[in-house]
Amino acid sequence: MAVIVQFPDGSQREVASQLCPIDPTAVGTQVRFRQVPINCDPQWRYVRVAATWHAIARHGALAILLPPVDDWWQGIEAMDDAAPSDASRAA
Repeated sequence: MAVIVQFPDGSQREVASQLCPIDPTAVGTQVRFRQVPINCDPQWRYVRVAATWHAIARHGALAILLPPVDDWWQGIEAMDDAAPSDASRAA
């Protein structure tokens, strides 16, 4: 399923969507659903204004694009794979 979203440049595009309950507290046959864009795009997030979905640019950086952090044990000399062990020093 797809829903039409208005982008800042004036274009309209179809975006993948999912069905979500309008009122999550409703039970029984009164539950109604609407199509909601899936917010999985790294550049855009989607906001509903009246009956129209609008794309808004995201700000910030993705965690997966940040430089990798060294493993916690890298600073411990005894756990360093590159350091020679005591047994090999004695030989």
